[in-house]
Amino acid sequence: MRKKTVQTGLKFMLAGIICVTVATFFPAELASLLLLGIGGDLRITFLGFFLGGVCGGFGVLVAAAGLLQAGGDDKGVRLAPTVMLLLSLIVIFFVLAYNAFTTIPQTPPLPRGESINI
Repeated sequence: MRKKTVQTGLKFMLAGIICVTVATFFPAELASLLLLGIGGDLRITFLGFFLGGVCGGFGVLVAAAGLLQAGGDDKGVRLAPTVMLLLSLIVIFFVLAYNAFTTIPQTPPLPRGESINI
């Protein structure tokens, strides 16, 4: 096993999870930050899912190649911090997903005399 190659693959997986998380939960904020205008959040969502899939898939292939290669002199490379960061990002994604399903959006009450047009 080549630890440096595995670590590179894990870092690409981290980038993919970050892209998917941002595209899922924060597209409007990122679109306004980048001044994309009308429909920018849809482009951010598509781009985030696309880049997340590409980075994650490439990371899996690189990590698998690193696991299958013969060992090298990778004594200074530590995989534990990268794996812990990967697991923590996965937990953050599921916590955000749980909060998105369970929290009720707060709408401000209508002022007196206002009506709703349907």
